Amino acid sequence: MKTRTLIAIYLTLFLAGIAMNSFAQGISNSGGYITDAGTTSISYIEFGGSGNMTLSGTTADQTKLGNVKVDFTGTGTYKLTIPNNSFITVNGNLTLSDSLILEANSSSNMASLITNGTVTGAYACVEQHLVRDQWHMVSSPVSSAVSGVYTGAYLYKWNEPDSTWAFITSIAEALTVTRGYHVYSASSGSSIGPTDVKFSGLLNTGNYSPSLTYNAGSNKGDGWNEVGNPYPSALEWNSSWTKTNVDATIYIYDGIQYKTWNYNTGLGGLGNGEIPPTQGFWVKANASSPSMTIPNSERIHSSNTFYKDDEIQNVIGINMVGNGYSDGMRVGMYGDATDNFDSEYDAYKLMGIEAAPQIYSLDANNTYAVNLLAESFDNRTIPLGLRTGVEGEYTFGFEGVDDFDPTVTIFLEDKISGEMIDLHETIAYTFFAEEGTTDDRFILHFNPDFTDVDSQVAAKQIGIYAFDKTICVNYQMAVPAQIRVFDLLGKEVINQNLSPNQLNTIAMNHEKGYYIVKVVSDGSITTRKVFIK
Repeated sequence: MKTRTLIAIYLTLFLAGIAMNSFAQGISNSGGYITDAGTTSISYIEFGGSGNMTLSGTTADQTKLGNVKVDFTGTGTYKLTIPNNSFITVNGNLTLSDSLILEANSSSNMASLITNGTVTGAYACVEQHLVRDQWHMVSSPVSSAVSGVYTGAYLYKWNEPDSTWAFITSIAEALTVTRGYHVYSASSGSSIGPTDVKFSGLLNTGNYSPSLTYNAGSNKGDGWNEVGNPYPSALEWNSSWTKTNVDATIYIYDGIQYKTWNYNTGLGGLGNGEIPPTQGFWVKANASSPSMTIPNSERIHSSNTFYKDDEIQNVIGINMVGNGYSDGMRVGMYGDATDNFDSEYDAYKLMGIEAAPQIYSLDANNTYAVNLLAESFDNRTIPLGLRTGVEGEYTFGFEGVDDFDPTVTIFLEDKISGEMIDLHETIAYTFFAEEGTTDDRFILHFNPDFTDVDSQVAAKQIGIYAFDKTICVNYQMAVPAQIRVFDLLGKEVINQNLSPNQLNTIAMNHEKGYYIVKVVSDGSITTRKVFIK
């Protein structure tokens, strides 16, 4: 039985620009600096007494303590809580004789704790919030977690050697530190899954080396390994990681799409390469005997402002929007890249949910979320593929075009509408697409070898095509225009005005078959035959 009855909070701190109060409820830092004078055994804070306490530091990387001990009076019923909006660094040793709670909330905000000394005592509890009805990639931040933390949810582990998923049914299976898992928590059915998960035990600290494998060929994993952040803080993916035969890109699933990050180029949708706490992620081995060390030194508080994207020129971003979802890809030229897959620069395309659109570039062997090629701009063509979950209207948005040398001409060809879009003049392109996968509709052209580029572009400012029972006229001119539609017997069935500088859609409530479409504009006539289903 513990006999101490007084609260013990020993402080050896430098305080800059704040007023700090120490009292029975804990220590709160509202934005100034709390910096410990050292990490020796006499420089410490001890949280004790007979009541719950809170340690809060809401500005990342400013609340730094030396040695910290949590040891309350009584039989272990009290706890020290770090709220979900707090960032705490312990530069000395952390000794837990009572509970330390790292909170999470329904917005997936999580407390962040970095420990730079030893951690003693299996009394930590790290909270994790799950959004129901979507898949999550997860990992354990404590050393002895078991599968029972996900009771009521579907928990799977990936086996790279034979490219299979194993459903974990036991509640006693150990969750291997640095291994990533897939979990799905349902909101209905025979078993409603959890929204809040708690990992209890000894906090992980120190360097870790996950077990990686590489097996290529039929029914093999081709080096795809699901690993996980082992720490109760974010982790930065960068060149400081020691790795052998492992690509420089990571992949994280956000419940809808896969986000990537390459530490050499700074390209991808995963901001700054930050891997959240309790987050699983994919790495891809590219040869036998792969290895990787997760460095303790690369832990960060995820709101750090000094981590920024690397910016490189000659890369186009294409963002695709439709059906209430979005997706993006990057393609361009880079000095050390080749026209094949480059493990240090490129990213494979991993598909998201069926309902969300998918955009990617492709060659004979791969599909790419990021595709950097050798620097060669003359008459360079790059095929683009897309997958749409439903038929309907979709829009491409373009970024990075202005980062190219202005002498480089860049066009997007839509082979269905016949349009050739000058990306230096267009920030978005809207089109209709049927449900399914199309790998031969769009082509990016760099410095195309047209006989007369100006006349080609002018001719393609009017795109005419059919979609199901709709005629689509992408009319990108400012002058008035008229559409006239005739059946094959010469009977006029449609005659109406077009709206300038936009995609016009005309419903065809007529019989199935071929029709002649004429767009009369500025003294010229553009004609195309279309098929109405």
